[in-house]
Amino acid sequence: MLAILIYVTLFVQLFKSYELCPLEYYVTDENHSYCSQPYPNVVDLQISSSERTAILRIHNHERRLVRGANIEKMYWNDDLAEIALRYARRCEFDHDKASQRSVPRIPLSTGQNLAMGYDNWTQAIGGWIEEKEHYIHGYPATGIVAHYTQASRRMIWHSAVLVGCAATMCPPSGMFDMKWPFYVCNYITGQLNSNLYRPYDQGIEDRPLNDCHGKVCLYNGTLDLKTCQCQCSTYATGSQCEHLNCSILPPCYYQSPESCIAVNVPLECPRLCGLCDRYEVLKQVYGKANLAPNTPAIKMLQTTTITTTTSATKRKPSGRKMKTNSQKRPRKLSLITHPSTVIASNGCNYLPLSIGPYLLYSLMIIIVTLKIFLRN
Repeated sequence: MLAILIYVTLFVQLFKSYELCPLEYYVTDENHSYCSQPYPNVVDLQISSSERTAILRIHNHERRLVRGANIEKMYWNDDLAEIALRYARRCEFDHDKASQRSVPRIPLSTGQNLAMGYDNWTQAIGGWIEEKEHYIHGYPATGIVAHYTQASRRMIWHSAVLVGCAATMCPPSGMFDMKWPFYVCNYITGQLNSNLYRPYDQGIEDRPLNDCHGKVCLYNGTLDLKTCQCQCSTYATGSQCEHLNCSILPPCYYQSPESCIAVNVPLECPRLCGLCDRYEVLKQVYGKANLAPNTPAIKMLQTTTITTTTSATKRKPSGRKMKTNSQKRPRKLSLITHPSTVIASNGCNYLPLSIGPYLLYSLMIIIVTLKIFLRN
C-alpha cells in the first residue's frame, strides 16, 4: 500500500508540474521565470508600439555611438518580452538565472537589465546608459558599470541582436512603502566571459550597424556579417543551425555538469549540459520544421486602460533602490490583462499534449504496482 501511495503522489506532482509550466520551458529550467507565480496585486504595464519603437531606437542609437566594427542592429523578440513580463510580475528586484530567462528555441546566453522607480522607459534606459562614463574599452569594469558592460547586463554587446522588455507596477511591500514601477529587459545574446571587457571590436567613425535582421546561429554556429549566413558547427545544420545531431558530437573536455554554468560550455558540450534532451523535447513541441528561432509566432494581447496613483521618484541610480519623495500624482497607465505568446501547440499555462508519454509511463507504473499488490 505504501508503494501505491508513493507512486500516486509522484504522478500527481508530475501532473501539477507540467500543468503549471509548458514542457518546453520546464526542460529549459525547472524554475523557469515563464512559469513563476505573480506577486499579489501586481499590475502589468503595457508597452505600446511607440514605446517599443523608442526602446529599440535608444538601444540602436547607443550601439551606433560606440562605432564597433562587429556590432549588429537590435530587434524586438516577443518571446523575450513575455519572459521578461512573467519575471517582472514577481516584483523581486534581483536577477534570475540565465537559464531561467532563456527562450526554449534559442539556447544561447541571455542577458538582463533591471531598473525601478523611473517614470518611463526613456528614463529607465537612460539610467543604464549614464553608467558608460566609467567604462574604458578593454579594461576591467567597476561595479557601477555592471548594467552597461558586464556579463548578462549589457546593452552594447556586439551580438545582442534580440531584446524583449516588460514593466509592471508593484504594490507596496517590504522596504518599499509605496507602489513602484519595475522594468525588465532581456537580451540575446548575453555577454560571454571570454570577452568580458571587450564587448565589441573597435571600428571606424560613421560606421552603420551590421544588419542581419536579428538572425542568430545556434549550437556554436557563427554568423557571417557580410552574407548574413550561418556557418554551422559539424554537429548542426539548418539556416540557423537549428537542427542538432548529438550522434556526432566532438569530445567534451568538461566532466561535471556544474561547468555548464559558464555560458560557453553548453555550446561546446550539448549532451553534458542537457541540450540534447532539450532538443528532442523541442521537436515534439514545435515540430522539426519550426525549430528556427525566427519562425513567426502568434501574439495575443488584450488591453485596457486604468488610472492609478504612483509616487514621483528621483532618476538615479538604476539597478538600486530608488530614493522617493512623498509627492503623489495620478498617472494614466495601460494595463495588459492577459498577454501571451502562443507558439505551436502551447504557450499558455495548460497541460501540454507533449507530456503524454510521461503520464502514460506513470500510469503503467501504478497499474503494475496494483497488480503486484493484489496478487499478494
